[in-house]
Amino acid sequence: PMKEVAKILQANRIGIQNEIDSGPTRKSQLELIHGGDGWVVHRENFVEYEFDATKVMFSSGNITERRRMGNMDMTNEIVIDAYCGIGYYTIPILKRSGAKHVHACEINPNSIEALEKGLIRNNLTEDCTIYEGDNRITLKQLYGIADRIILGLIPSSQPSWGLAIKCIKPEGGVIHIHMNVHENEIKEWAEKTMQ
Repeated sequence: PMKEVAKILQANRIGIQNEIDSGPTRKSQLELIHGGDGWVVHRENFVEYEFDATKVMFSSGNITERRRMGNMDMTNEIVIDAYCGIGYYTIPILKRSGAKHVHACEINPNSIEALEKGLIRNNLTEDCTIYEGDNRITLKQLYGIADRIILGLIPSSQPSWGLAIKCIKPEGGVIHIHMNVHENEIKEWAEKTMQ
């Protein structure tokens, strides 16, 4: 019966999505019920992401932010993506922002495999260095080199703020903090964060 459903939907794979694992690797818990493997290609905003949906999550909710980050002018900048995942920000930044190089940090080996495939697919391999492991360790290799650092961990990247500051060049730079904040608390949160 799944073969017939797949034919009707014109799909190669069918899966049942479950909640994303809450651990540090944010592992997908998708159950594949039709198809040989979970590898998919997702196209959006002129880039292509490649990943195994049974092993890593795909965050569909931040499509607008991925587009915004790719559209920023980062001409000749050195960028660190501290929680790169499959390249949510790394790939659009390299493809469209003009950044010189991205240093991509990721703890999940399955996400790194997906990032590597995505970099190849988008012809960006030369412009990215990948650091596998806990960014509380890997970011220490990147002190003082970045014009910009992306802290794209939801709900909070606060444990890495001190490391991020140390990664920015001595003359200064930009730190992007992505967090869940209630709309009526944004101003207060921004002031506390700056302090």
